[in-house]
Amino acid sequence: MHPIYRAHRRFIGPPWMFRYSDYFVKTHQQHLNIIIVALLEATRYNRFNNTPLIRVAVGVSYMADKRRFLVRFWGVRGSYPTPGLATVRHGGNTSCIEVQVGPHTLILDAGSGLIRLGDDLMRRTRGKALHLSLLITHAHGDHLNGFPFFSPLFERSTTIDFFGPLLEGRNIEQLVTPIMSPPYFPVDIRKLPSQRAFHTIEDDQYIIWRNGYGKAEVVFDQDDIKDAEVCVYSKYTHSHPSNGAIHYRIEYAGRSVVYATDVEWSERYDPDFLAFAEGADLLIHDAQYTTEDYLKAKQGFGHSNIEMATGVATAAGVHALVLFHHEPTYDDAKLDAMEAEAQKQFTHTRSACEGMEIDLLTPQTD
Repeated sequence: MHPIYRAHRRFIGPPWMFRYSDYFVKTHQQHLNIIIVALLEATRYNRFNNTPLIRVAVGVSYMADKRRFLVRFWGVRGSYPTPGLATVRHGGNTSCIEVQVGPHTLILDAGSGLIRLGDDLMRRTRGKALHLSLLITHAHGDHLNGFPFFSPLFERSTTIDFFGPLLEGRNIEQLVTPIMSPPYFPVDIRKLPSQRAFHTIEDDQYIIWRNGYGKAEVVFDQDDIKDAEVCVYSKYTHSHPSNGAIHYRIEYAGRSVVYATDVEWSERYDPDFLAFAEGADLLIHDAQYTTEDYLKAKQGFGHSNIEMATGVATAAGVHALVLFHHEPTYDDAKLDAMEAEAQKQFTHTRSACEGMEIDLLTPQTD
């Protein structure tokens, strides 16, 4: 056993709720040395014993299962991509999360992690029709820089519904189209064969999928969601410069996940947001900075420190917390230390890593 792998193993305890997929391991085997692969393998196991959610079985073919609620992380960094040896365990790609919910594929943000997700979706579907819903929180580059390289966009068999906020008077179509059109990009999205629809989302709206009906609807009234199979609830916060960001709560089969990135809290938490996140099985929350770095120079940047993330998790009574939108200058060791510190404040906490999967329909234990 390589000494680096052996040293890492000393900190590892029983299996947790996460695993790294074979796709991620094989990709790293092709491009990185055996030491890095060993580190990826090592992180299949968590260092703490008391987390309530259960790991996913290795080799699961989750696109074939109609009843699933699976969250998979493809990009976990903030600000800009940071590839390299110092970030290999947590990953260096910017924000992108895949959510397989019921028969639907939802994607949260389109950072550089979207590129590998697109390649994997093409591998999984093998030319079959692909229906996707891409939910954008805001239009900063680290949440959109993978978009022009998303391979399903170039396929006639792909249908994509875009959802996102109105910013500076521009709707979501007007926000994303310039990113993929001349002079900024050689390929014009308007000439691609994929089918695309754009939906502007405001505060306190719902995106729903009804039973037996594959098309998403945007509704305003709670009465309209009663027969929804999958429901996404939107909540707008204004702390991220200069137009804020939309957060999403996804509910299915009695379980829920809240995605709240690019948010900063002052001395008190917004009661409306706490109600929005209340009782969620999983909260994915911005935790870009250590408290020291935040107090020194990062206040007003629109991002949280770990105390803010754990404070929201506690106040909202969520089941488990994932720290997200990692500072690009932090290496794996620093993120490990932040995770350990966060677990002192909120026990059921994990730092997001590329390739990590969470199965929300696996029975939970407290």
